[in-house]
Formats: sequence, C-alpha cells, structure tokens
Amino acid sequence: MDADTGELVAGQDEDAPLDMASTTKIMTALVVLRLAGEDPGVLDEVVTFSPRADRTVGSTSGVRAGERVAVRELLYGLLLPSGNDASVALAEHFGARLGPPEDAPEETDPLPRFVAAMNRLAAELGLPDTRFANPHGLTAPGHHASALDLARLAIAALEDETFASIVSTRRRGCTVYDAEDSPRNVAWSNTNRLLPTEGYDGVKTGTTSAAGACLVSRGPGETTR
Repeated sequence: MDADTGELVAGQDEDAPLDMASTTKIMTALVVLRLAGEDPGVLDEVVTFSPRADRTVGSTSGVRAGERVAVRELLYGLLLPSGNDASVALAEHFGARLGPPEDAPEETDPLPRFVAAMNRLAAELGLPDTRFANPHGLTAPGHHASALDLARLAIAALEDETFASIVSTRRRGCTVYDAEDSPRNVAWSNTNRLLPTEGYDGVKTGTTSAAGACLVSRGPGETTR
C-alpha cells in the first residue's frame, strides 16, 4: 500500500481475516495515544503493574508486579520487545475511563473495557475485517484482522509522531521503581530486524503458532504486511 495515498498497490487475499499476533499492539498503542492527544499529561501518568499483568504469558517487557513506570516509557516496552504484560498493564490503567462493551454495559473490569475501545476505534477507522478480543494478540476466538486493515491501521498510527518515533527506535532503556521506591533499570530491544535497513522505520512484528510470523512494515513509500 502506498503510505502517502492509502492506495492498494498489490495484494493477495488482502481482505481475509486472519490471526494477527502482536500486530494487535498497534491498536493498543493507538488507543493510549488518542487519549494522550486529548490530554498530553496521559503520557506522564504512572502505571503500576498488577499480578495479572505480570503473569501474562509470551513476550514480555520484564516489568514485575508492583513496579511502576511512566506511560511514555511503557509504550516502548509494549512496542519494542512486544510486551504482552505491558499491554495488559496499559489496558488495566486506562480501561476504567473508557466505555464498556456494548454487550456488557455493566462491565467494570478495565481490561474488557479497553478492548471495547480498541474495537470502537477499529470501526471508526473503517477496518471491517478487524476484531479484538485482547490487547496483546495471543490467540483467542474472534481475534483477527486482514492484511489490508493492518496496513490502514499502520497508516493511521504513523500519523502520531510519538508512535512513529517509538516504532523506529532500535533500543530503549528506562528505570522502573518498586513499592519501596527502589529503582531497577530495564532495556528493551526492537524485534523488527528490518530497522537497520535504510528506509525502513517500523512498524510491528508478531508471532504465534496460529498466526505464524507477521510483519507490518514501512519502507520507502510503502506500508506492507
């Protein structure tokens, strides 16, 4: 897809809904960054990792239960090492201020409320073949997207300067703090091995058994999966 015009240049089964693994986290980040667009102070809010976030299986940011980290830093932990734990921590932090799922108006758990916001944004962006069941991309019934939708989602996300800067970063370090305010340094490396190639500046990898190896990338004048 031409990233400047949104024109589809070529494709194969590009509108087929498929498992999308951690390319999911493009939308996770975009929901947070849309909130930050309304209130820049959102990025300075501090996220405390819950046991649920810490227990999330798969790729990890390595932040432990009870540790605290600013949202602007945790977005790196979400998008560079593809932290499933970071996705849950962000969803728990922000979900309470977002609307509930349409089919569960009494829902109080912030995690499904955040996922509902992901689906609402997908509808707003015109992504008909996309549906989210979680914020990380681990295989779940009804969690899917098409390659065409992911390319459109990437174009929308890359319009945000913070998102574009994060996904083009190869390595990031930050300091997290535990309940006693003791610091610990963590470092995150980007899983996108195309970044050293001239002209490539993102966007997101993903791998599960169901999805296989997934990639949304932007090179010179293109966005592809």
